[in-house]
Amino acid sequence: MIRSSNSPLRIAIIAHSLYPIAQPYAGGLEMITQLICDELVAQGHKVLLYAHKDSETSATLVPLLTRHEFNKMVYDNEHETVSMGREEMYQYLTYQTALRDIIERDERGEIDIVHNHSLHHIPMMTGQALGERFFTTFHTPIFPQLRLALLTLRAGTTTQFTAISKHQQQLFAEFVPSQVVYNGIDVESFTANTESICDTDTSDDEVYFWYGRICPEKGTHLAMQYCIEAGKKLIIAGPKSNEDYFNQKVAPLLFKDSKSGGNKLFSYVGHVTKTEINNYLCQATAMLFTSTWDEPYGLTLAESLACGTPVIGFDAGASAEIITPETGVIVPKKDKAAFICGFNTIKNISRQACRDRALQFCSVSAMVDGYLAIYKAALKNRTALIEDNPESYVNSINSYELSDLTKDSLQFFNQAIQAPVETDNDFVSFSEES
Repeated sequence: MIRSSNSPLRIAIIAHSLYPIAQPYAGGLEMITQLICDELVAQGHKVLLYAHKDSETSATLVPLLTRHEFNKMVYDNEHETVSMGREEMYQYLTYQTALRDIIERDERGEIDIVHNHSLHHIPMMTGQALGERFFTTFHTPIFPQLRLALLTLRAGTTTQFTAISKHQQQLFAEFVPSQVVYNGIDVESFTANTESICDTDTSDDEVYFWYGRICPEKGTHLAMQYCIEAGKKLIIAGPKSNEDYFNQKVAPLLFKDSKSGGNKLFSYVGHVTKTEINNYLCQATAMLFTSTWDEPYGLTLAESLACGTPVIGFDAGASAEIITPETGVIVPKKDKAAFICGFNTIKNISRQACRDRALQFCSVSAMVDGYLAIYKAALKNRTALIEDNPESYVNSINSYELSDLTKDSLQFFNQAIQAPVETDNDFVSFSEES
């Protein structure tokens, strides 16, 4: 049956299984997944979210396999018989269970699109059964198991891929092509200070803000060193993700500053809330971005722009894609001289331009519109194939060969579920109220 192009889409979203898709978010991926689902539902689409049982969503939640269910499904040492770690087997069966349910729903004509955000290789392989209507988004670097799937898919697949930046797209290009859909944030949930920096800042109230996980790859100590050189005040916020790094690189600079007498440059405020981050950004002359690893996106950059706050940062990962010359200063990694020069030029940046950039480029609606465009293109192509040559289309589906790895994974899963298993949660249907 061919559905009208104006009909609401029926979309299955696969999240990762480790953490609930709920606040307080364990990380950026949890936030992005929730925002996508809630915006799709707000636009009238029907969404199933396959996620941790404690997730909170406007979509219809389909709980992933719980550890209790898993422990009843397999023997205590069964993972050893197949040379797996127990956690590895849990993840394996979790996504096989989800994909089995999705494929069965699809066979009943209940699903239009499947979008995989799991960061796991099993959905990428098993999802081949859905062809061009199955999308995987690349959120991370290429981990070993992800590479295993990519090596197989490089030989040929009709499934589709998206990347959250051009930098990320280039990283995966040697394996599969992908389309860029940038991440989005809830820009409207941030209060912005769009008053001109030149009109408000004096040497006494000029202050900069650094926030994020305090760890080597985020370069906290570099921001501090540059502020010492330039004599600039810096507020630092974030959890001590790497205690050794904090104690060896950050704490000594804090201690030295505290003993310097006169005006202190540094203030470490710990792990703060979103509201507190918003307030600090609105008061800051600029946000300092000193990440030394190539971040696939960079949510702190988008959040800073949403608050109307310019950025001085390293050219790392996607930073130059998000921060334009009108919204900040991007310099080569660890270029101290160029970074310090940025303190002089950043005041010429319009804070209103920063907010406008966030609304146009970093919003949830921009992200979801991007995904909807590629969803609809996939469905349009499929409809055209069916209308032009229905017999050929059916034959191509029937003759489609799954890879050996996918066949093996399906065989293992079918063997694992032959015995009846009591479950904590029954699967839900699109027809049921969420």
